[in-house]
Amino acid sequence: MDISFLEKVPLFHGLDPKLLEHIHQQTIKKTYQKDTILVQEHEAGETMFMILSGKVKVSNVGPDGKEVILSVLGPGEIFGEMSLLDDEPRSANVTTLDQTEMLQLRRRDFINIFESNAEMLGKLLATLSKRLRHANAQIRSLALLDVLGRIAKLLLDLAQKEGRKLLDGSVVFRRPTHQEIASMVGTSRETVSRMIGELARDGYIKISGKDIIIREDMNKAFP
Repeated sequence: MDISFLEKVPLFHGLDPKLLEHIHQQTIKKTYQKDTILVQEHEAGETMFMILSGKVKVSNVGPDGKEVILSVLGPGEIFGEMSLLDDEPRSANVTTLDQTEMLQLRRRDFINIFESNAEMLGKLLATLSKRLRHANAQIRSLALLDVLGRIAKLLLDLAQKEGRKLLDGSVVFRRPTHQEIASMVGTSRETVSRMIGELARDGYIKISGKDIIIREDMNKAFP
């Protein structure tokens, strides 16, 4: 793998090629199978991860054993940087959803790179700000929308992030399982199944094998 991947990561975009090559030399490339736990909540954090391919879920588990999925990350996204910055334990669990290939950057290399490159501080702040905005949007959704609205918003967000536009204006993407959706919007799998059925009957979505198609008019119905 050359440094072109690092250029696509927002944290490293626009950096001098020599610096990108230096960063690349400090990374370790690894591949993990589906359902591998990469990070556990409350453990010490010594590594930042950059996803090359595949997907991971970031989640917490409550005292009752119920999982809440905070986000799903894919190629070009990073995680694990917070513990490297504040030396606090991991704040969430991270588990692979597919076979996943990634680069890892150790704490000492991470700190050395940032201490010697002031330009990267602004990029890191922008990355953390994006995370905060996402968290605020989740809180707002949980507080203000009903279950149908939360599911519709989640599907629209996934369509924007992962989807491929079709000729008729619809967007297709790989659909999460009903349990994954339930864990992301704070409801039960049975309720998700019922709400997905309602969206399909109303013509806003169409299920096609392992994919889901979001119709163009769904944006107007669930702004």
